[in-house]
Amino acid sequence: MIFENQQIPVSDLPQVEEVKFQPLASNALQVRYWANGIFIALLFLLALSVLPPIFSNWWWLWVLLIFVVACVLFVFFRWLIRRQFEVEGYALRQHDIIHRHGYWWRSQTTVPFTRVQHVEIAQGPIAKRFGLSSIRVFTAGGSSSDLNISGIDLEEAHRIKSFIAHKAETDDGA
Repeated sequence: MIFENQQIPVSDLPQVEEVKFQPLASNALQVRYWANGIFIALLFLLALSVLPPIFSNWWWLWVLLIFVVACVLFVFFRWLIRRQFEVEGYALRQHDIIHRHGYWWRSQTTVPFTRVQHVEIAQGPIAKRFGLSSIRVFTAGGSSSDLNISGIDLEEAHRIKSFIAHKAETDDGA
């Protein structure tokens, strides 16, 4: 028996159709804005708490400087969150699920249903208030191939979880 591993020219590969991604729930953007605001507020309070007491004569200048930095960070992160939200989406296909995210460093992860070991739905306190959840797909490939999509309506997340679990139960994912 002779082992053969012929090279396939890239031009002979099949054309992959354009995938139509499902956007996240519209109120997921609000959840991300709230989380950003809370983070910046906590960062501002932490910075104020560590102001050196030796600057007691100039304390107002330090408070102003920290406030300006916090405002700049708030505006920048709000802009970045908006751009990331516009790019992010997911698609369910017959044999796999795809998640696309990122603004500067875009990433697209495809997980075949045959590799799925476990599917989980989670809700944080802010997401729960907005009726949103995250769906996490654990795979046989380890944590680098796991999938986490946040900002999905809770009902839709349950439907997706049931669909993936059903597909993962079958041997061929069909």
